[in-house]
Amino acid sequence: MRALSNHEVHVHLADPAYFQADDGCRARALAILSTDELERFARYRLERDRAIYLATHWLVRTVLSDYEPTAPEAWRFATGKYGRPEITGISTLRFNLSNTHGLVACAVCRRVDVGVDVERKTGFAPLDAADRFFAPTEVASLRGLPVTERSRRFFDYWTLKESYIKARGLGLALPLDQFAFVLENGRSPRIEFDPRLDDHGDHWQFEQHVPTNDHLLAVCVRRHDSRGFAFTYDWHRPSWV
Repeated sequence: MRALSNHEVHVHLADPAYFQADDGCRARALAILSTDELERFARYRLERDRAIYLATHWLVRTVLSDYEPTAPEAWRFATGKYGRPEITGISTLRFNLSNTHGLVACAVCRRVDVGVDVERKTGFAPLDAADRFFAPTEVASLRGLPVTERSRRFFDYWTLKESYIKARGLGLALPLDQFAFVLENGRSPRIEFDPRLDDHGDHWQFEQHVPTNDHLLAVCVRRHDSRGFAFTYDWHRPSWV
């Protein structure tokens, strides 16, 4: 079994391409999915979407089995009111998932809320979306940057915001314009809240990571003391590839 302390977050990454190009690989991964997961998999029509879905569910099942003596096919999950998946039964493990074209991620820790988001970078910053959803200080920061830097900063904000709302398990029920991130060179991201949101920045720790040239990743974890968390990142591929 792999060790995971109360002050660690392990982020596991995989490339969905393994599950798109190889029928044998796909069949072996499908064998560990639940009946419900197989039904959802069958509803996807595009091969790219089928590969992303399969890679995500293969990753979480095999990763969790690295930490506890449960077979990958034996894990059972429930979905919260706003869509967050959680382990059913007794376990100290907590996890969160994210996927996009070319990358899937699974963040794992013990006992506390965790959220992860991955996004594929594009060559532009959709400022109309920032105007609608971001906090005023974030919008001002974006508009004050040179055009060449706006896209990276937009996706910095977006992944951090998604990681927070996923850690809270409330999704877009949390107004995105009522919390803002402060990004300073050489320092971890800080979060600030509108009083209406009734939260405090000291309750959360954030980590950013660049897993590939095309992707950005953000992790959010709820602090349980002043010590904070250490983050590690591991790439996975099916053992039979």
